[in-house]
Amino acid sequence: MIQARNIKLSVNGKDMLKEVSLVVNPGEFTAIAGPNGAGKTSLLKVMSGEQSKHTGDVTINGIPTTRYSVPDLSRVRAVLPQSSHVQFAFTVRQIVEMGRLHHRSMAARTRDVVDQVMDLTGILSWENRPCMTLSGGEQQRVQLARVLAQVWELRSFPRYILLDEPTSSLDLAQQQLIFGLVKQACDRNIGVLAIVHDLNQVTRFADKLYFLKDGSIVASGNTTDVVKKHIIEETFCCRVNVYHDPCTNCPYIVPDNQTFELPTKKASI
Repeated sequence: MIQARNIKLSVNGKDMLKEVSLVVNPGEFTAIAGPNGAGKTSLLKVMSGEQSKHTGDVTINGIPTTRYSVPDLSRVRAVLPQSSHVQFAFTVRQIVEMGRLHHRSMAARTRDVVDQVMDLTGILSWENRPCMTLSGGEQQRVQLARVLAQVWELRSFPRYILLDEPTSSLDLAQQQLIFGLVKQACDRNIGVLAIVHDLNQVTRFADKLYFLKDGSIVASGNTTDVVKKHIIEETFCCRVNVYHDPCTNCPYIVPDNQTFELPTKKASI
């Protein structure tokens, strides 16, 4: 598992994270939701090992992130940031192959793995196209394939995918595709941590959900247990109604277009 314990982070004198603890288990899809500026991306950077100027501990499979070499860390976790800009005329296949950079000892498997993830993400027919000619949403799918290629191969140890708003530039159909692929990755002993904004997508795919506000955890638990009206209203300071699909009992959220301010406190389930 990836485990963060009592994470505190300050940037330019501002407390971004305040005693945050979070667990990502292999085989589970864990989501983080919260308003803009809540500290979600800062937490993801701490979890991935990108941000080291914090207090508290982060371990991956029981080993502190600080003890991993860069190649070893890249083999155990892959990160998809909010945006990835391609500045050179790399083809789609070349971008995806970059996910295999630290798997040189398994070079013979690279083409098979790359073909698999490109097929799954629906980009195999684009393999020779320059990535710069694709739309923003199409490029996001290419970057997701690169991330999947990094950890897709079945190994004896759990691997992890960390995603920062992976569907922000995608239409509804592509959002469904991406979340479905992420959920499928969980079947390969991969744990997924994703920052998300669409709570109605989260309720369909995520196993665990953390609500983050002002650098603190408001509520956490199984998704169906924490998708509650009072928790969402406290986190986002807007009125909502929570309904349940009569066929699946899956909750879905409908805002009622009224805003209000609530005192900051930890919500109870």
